[in-house]
Amino acid sequence: MDFIIKKVDGIGYLPIVLDEYSNEIYRGEYHQKAHDAIDAALSFVDEKYCGDCNMSVDHKDFTWNHPEALKDVL
Repeated sequence: MDFIIKKVDGIGYLPIVLDEYSNEIYRGEYHQKAHDAIDAALSFVDEKYCGDCNMSVDHKDFTWNHPEALKDVL
């Protein structure tokens, strides 16, 4: 995944996250500080993707590949 923080004069910083194929998967809101934009992009990835393999937690095979994820459900 690639992270882009785009600076727009007079508006702020825009966080953008690209997948491995350079498709845009997240475009956040404008932030006044660059580190807030970085935090927003990282928070999105932490919520939506596995930290070990980058598989989407919404993927149909996620629990098959990550049986430990079922422990929280049971």
